[in-house]
Amino acid sequence: MLQATAARRRLPVRIRRTPADFAVIFAGLLLLAALALIVGWQVWHIQRVYGGVTVAGVPVGGLTRSAALARVSESLARYPLPSISVTDGVRQWPITGDDLRVTANLLDAVNRAYLVGRAGDAGTQMGDQLAAALGAVDVLPTVTLETGQLRYTVDQIAAAVRRPARPAVQMGDALVPAAPGVDVDVAATMAQLNAALASGDLGQAAVVPLTLIELAPPAAASVAASVAVSVATPVAPSPVAPSPVAPSLGPLLLQDARTGLTFALDGATLADLVGGGDVMRLNEAKLREILAGWAAQVDVAPRDARLRFDTATQTPVVVQESRAGRKLDIDATVVTIRGALVGGQPRADLVMVAAPPAVDSSRVAEMGIRELVASGASYFAGSSGERLRNIAVAAEKFVGVAIPPNGIFSFNHYVEDISAANGFEDSLIIWGDRTAVGIGGGVCQVSTTIFRAAYAAGLPIVERYNHGYIVDWYGEPGLDATIFTPTVDFRFRNDTGAYLLMQPDLDTARGVLVINFYGTKPDRAVVISAPAQSDEQPAPPPLYTVDPSLAPGQTKQVDWAKPGMTVTVTRTITGGGETRTETLVSKYQPWRAVYLVGSEADIPASARATATPEAPAGEAAPVEEDAPSATPGNAP
Repeated sequence: MLQATAARRRLPVRIRRTPADFAVIFAGLLLLAALALIVGWQVWHIQRVYGGVTVAGVPVGGLTRSAALARVSESLARYPLPSISVTDGVRQWPITGDDLRVTANLLDAVNRAYLVGRAGDAGTQMGDQLAAALGAVDVLPTVTLETGQLRYTVDQIAAAVRRPARPAVQMGDALVPAAPGVDVDVAATMAQLNAALASGDLGQAAVVPLTLIELAPPAAASVAASVAVSVATPVAPSPVAPSPVAPSLGPLLLQDARTGLTFALDGATLADLVGGGDVMRLNEAKLREILAGWAAQVDVAPRDARLRFDTATQTPVVVQESRAGRKLDIDATVVTIRGALVGGQPRADLVMVAAPPAVDSSRVAEMGIRELVASGASYFAGSSGERLRNIAVAAEKFVGVAIPPNGIFSFNHYVEDISAANGFEDSLIIWGDRTAVGIGGGVCQVSTTIFRAAYAAGLPIVERYNHGYIVDWYGEPGLDATIFTPTVDFRFRNDTGAYLLMQPDLDTARGVLVINFYGTKPDRAVVISAPAQSDEQPAPPPLYTVDPSLAPGQTKQVDWAKPGMTVTVTRTITGGGETRTETLVSKYQPWRAVYLVGSEADIPASARATATPEAPAGEAAPVEEDAPSATPGNAP
């Protein structure tokens, strides 16, 4: 009996689960599933546009930037514009697609689409990703309107609207009263059209009123005087050059038959160009100024192809098609105008010629892009979020850039304006003798990396400046390259005999940027020496500045001391039966440490002579650079 009782006592106690327990377990499982989903979402979208993002209505979510650019380029080959027309209040003229020629910056739009969900703090990024997933993020490309054809169309409409003022005319016993005239302000109308196109809805037609000017009827006396003068002073023959044929001083129409572009030289302009005297001559300098103004309206710059090197097939792939441009041949047009004037002809040819792209997508197989030529690398681990984004934006500008044989590469040409409108953010830059907040900190990480690839390839360096002082981001000094748009550039020449394709490889997780050059490796060996330091100068004494935003007793360092020095690097290039050695000299100025303090009492006695009374609020924190100093160094 005692044994049975003991056995019953050893039985395990059964735990009874309540509905609340099951609810907690279920909630925990849901939370784990949500966390797994979020992590999976982030991992899937590494190097991809976040799901749901569109570019002008074209879905690009889940695609890499190159794939997104290819899809957008195919879908928006002819970028849509809102339906628009002009009216004089009675009649209406539609502006057709042929009159609205635009260039859409699809590459920039794809870059901005990629940054959706990656800008701002973590909360902002998650909010943007959620908005994209719900289909609420559509990135619109910036478009550039070609005004030449539109101006011609508006001029044609204006010609149909214009009506000269009429004076009072006596006809027998009846007096026909004077009537005002109507003119069109073409420039103001163009401004209204541009504004309507910039803010127009693709699904809604816009009607823009012509800007009309009422012309008062001339007085009868002035009309009579004008007639008397015209009768008493007939126009004398005005040959352009000694010739038995008298030129016409009437309007001269210039037209390109292929494009339909038309301009006109009126009689007053021709009289000014031809001048007076017994032998009249064409003032070609003035004529060329007029033609240069026309060229600014109708010239279209060519667009180079953008390429990507496929390492699996060792071949280049087109990611952006090239496009031919056009330009006004001023010399040839001067010849046609001269001939028309001498022959008394009312028309002359407006000579437009094709402007082929330097990198033609139809000739990729002939470019000689078949292997890795050289690489450059730099490291930026520990950079601020703003600096990381600036590095990414700047590196993207050079994706697919190909430099033709003997072509001069310009960093500033591709990076364009370093501004917020161009995708760059505030970070820390060198400004005068201080580190300060400014647009574009981090861009020199890219220029330095490209310089290292070009230097390693043995390419001739056309223009290069070192930073004003030693910057820790670039490791051992002597192989950095600063830029400051538009005045300070980094340039080199492609002397390899083949096209040179630039391909950035950005790893933000490890903080590494690699620039690869693909093409045909030249038959030469390049040996770069270790940087040699000389003429070292100690950093100046630290500078203390009172910052009212700091509490008394608080000190914050915003610049770090760096010694000044001269750094020499040699590059020996052997090939073609000869060896040459080039010297690269970089001079860095000494840089003082700068401290912000809460009050003058916090300034050490030894530093009071160098103290400044007050610092502007919000001055910079950890050291960073990107603008050159007042003495940018050498430009070998």
